[in-house]
Amino acid sequence: MDRTLLRRLTEETTALPTLPLVASRLVEAVARMDAETTESVARILALDPGLTARTLRLANSDCYGFPRKVGSVELAVLVLGPGTIRDLVLTASVVQTLGPDGRAMTDLWNHAMACGVAARALAERTQYPLLGEAYAAGLLHDIGAVLLRQKDPQRFEAAIALADTQRMPLEEAERGLFGSDHSEVGGWLAERWGLPGEIVEAIACHHHPEVAVRSPELTALVHIADSLADRAGYSWTPLRAPQPLSAYAWESVEPDPSRREALLDGLAEVVVREAERERELFAEFRRAQEEDAWPSPQRV
Repeated sequence: MDRTLLRRLTEETTALPTLPLVASRLVEAVARMDAETTESVARILALDPGLTARTLRLANSDCYGFPRKVGSVELAVLVLGPGTIRDLVLTASVVQTLGPDGRAMTDLWNHAMACGVAARALAERTQYPLLGEAYAAGLLHDIGAVLLRQKDPQRFEAAIALADTQRMPLEEAERGLFGSDHSEVGGWLAERWGLPGEIVEAIACHHHPEVAVRSPELTALVHIADSLADRAGYSWTPLRAPQPLSAYAWESVEPDPSRREALLDGLAEVVVREAERERELFAEFRRAQEEDAWPSPQRV
């Protein structure tokens, strides 16, 4: 398999439908600060009756304990928060579109959620203004690995084994066997979904943030968040050889080298707590039809 063939398979495959309309609209809203309002999120959410019903059910659940019955989508978004709704809908839509393939993908999906949480936490610390954009880029950063495994599971497992035995980065092993790597493939898929260019770039460049030009800060956040998710115990492949973090990325997140380890250690606890919370909300959000779609995380 060469790079040209792999890209064509990515762009033309019928096995991977486009991201649902509501999720796409909400991700677009991530890129515009004025769109993160209760009114605009409620208006987008109302396009999908099923998602509206799930949102109302979550707002009325014991997770929130709102003192009166929540009967409108506007009030539900107010109770839950526009950011929470956006993140839950994006997560649910991605799982629905590329759903976990048995338990083999469970650790990867849990790593993805933890990376989203980590990117959001780092964005708060660095005052990056678009927290939802950071979460979306973190959640989707390894989406190319899902596609590679779906297209050729044996070759993908061989890449993991090669990376382990040769102690090389997984993306290097992927390029040797596929002609491309999961970062580039993820960028192609994100483009096909019509996601904002900043998120596409963060996915495609998260292992090499120094090449990002459209949004270097977002790409740096995802690069650090990827490692932070591993540190918090959500590594999707324990065999993967640890790689040093980019000094270029650190300049955006923590310029002082003496404070970097303490930052990662402190935020690791936040990621564990927030990732568990995200999973609880996600399970409640989908309980009616797909309660078992995302198995309990196995932290390492």
